[in-house]
Amino acid sequence: MKPEEFNAKTQEILNNLTDQAKVSTVLSELIEDYNTVTAETETAKTTAQKLTADNEKLRQANMNLFLKVGETKKEEQPKPDEDKIPKFEDLFDENGNLK
Repeated sequence: MKPEEFNAKTQEILNNLTDQAKVSTVLSELIEDYNTVTAETETAKTTAQKLTADNEKLRQANMNLFLKVGETKKEEQPKPDEDKIPKFEDLFDENGNLK
């Protein structure tokens, strides 16, 4: 209900204070509209809070990605076990015997 409609309804109540049925009908309309607006407001607040939280998570994820762009990749160090394993050629001498 728009503010003009609300004001018109309240004015109608003031003008018809002697007509109990009319006053009850208008008050019922106002109460229904109030309940509808209250429910919509609560839904909007809940949605706004969820969207704000989701936006903050997205902003944080973007910031983490942004900070990774400037990082230099660490050079991979060879594994210690790879240096200890002898090559096949190094197992034999010139005569073909095991070293």
